[in-house]
Amino acid sequence: MTKGFRFAILAYPGAMQSAVLGLQDILAFASETSTEKLQISVLTDFEILSGGYDAVILPPSIDEVKVEQVPQLPPFLKRMHEKGAVVCSACTGLSFVLAADLDGGRTVTTHWGLEQRLKSSHPELRLDTGAILVEYTDLITAGGLMAWIDLALALIERFLGYSVAAQTARHFIVEFRRRDQRRFRRFVPELRHGDGAILKAQHLLDRLACEDVTVAIAARSSGLSDRTFLRRFKSATGYSPKAYLQELRIERARDLLIETDKSIAEICYAVGYNDPPSFVRLFARLCGLPPGGFREHFK
Repeated sequence: MTKGFRFAILAYPGAMQSAVLGLQDILAFASETSTEKLQISVLTDFEILSGGYDAVILPPSIDEVKVEQVPQLPPFLKRMHEKGAVVCSACTGLSFVLAADLDGGRTVTTHWGLEQRLKSSHPELRLDTGAILVEYTDLITAGGLMAWIDLALALIERFLGYSVAAQTARHFIVEFRRRDQRRFRRFVPELRHGDGAILKAQHLLDRLACEDVTVAIAARSSGLSDRTFLRRFKSATGYSPKAYLQELRIERARDLLIETDKSIAEICYAVGYNDPPSFVRLFARLCGLPPGGFREHFK
C-alpha cells in the first residue's frame, strides 16, 4: 500500500494564479513519479476545516497583500500548524505567516522589495532577503515571486525524496543546483503524530534549537510530567528529546557548512554548542564525516 501526503494550496484573494496552477502541476507530476502519492487541494475557504494537512502553501501575490482582507487565514494557519502541518510561504505569502506569529523569532525570507515595509510593521522581524529558501522542520519561506518553484522542489524533496525532486526539476527544466544531494540525509521529524503536547514541545525546540534550550524547558512547555514527557516524546517522534535536539542542531550545522564560510568553531557556537571538539565528534557520528571533511566533500 502506498503512503500518501495531503498538501493544501491556499488560493487567498489576490494570490497569483500562475503560481497556484503551477504548484498544482509540479506537485502532481512529482506525485505520479513517486510511489508515495500527494493529495493536492486548492482551498479558497479557510473557515471550513476538513482534517489536517502535511503541508499548507501560501503562493505569492503580484499586488500588496492586505491581511485584514482575509482575517480567517492567520487563524487557519495556526490551526494547521498546531495539527503538525509544515507551513510554507512564497514571497508576499510571508505576511500571513507573520500575522499568525509562526516565525517564532527565527530568520525568514521574502522578496527584497518587501523588507522595509515588513520590518516597519514587525520591528523584531529577522529577515534574510538574500536567501531563496529558509527551511525549518515546521516552516519554509521562499524569496521572490518565482521562488514558489524552489519551494515546490523543497517540499517534493522533503516528502518524496531527492530522486523524485531531481527528476521533477529535469522534466520542467528548472534549476535544482542549490538542492543537490550534498547531505547524507535530511532530518525530517514526524509532526503529524496527533500528540498535541509533544508537537508543542517540538515547535519550541525548533524555534530555540540554536539557543540555550534544554530538555527540561521542552518538558515544561508540554505541560507533562518529566517521565510522561520522555515516554510520549519517544513514542511520537522516534527520538529521545536529547537526540532530537542534537539532530536539529546538526542539521543547521550542515547548512552552515555548505552555505557559509564560517569556521568550524563559529558554526559550533552558532548552533548552540560551546565545546568545538565535542561538536566535531557529534557531527562525525551523525554525518559520517567530521565538519571539515563534510565541507570539503560537498561544498
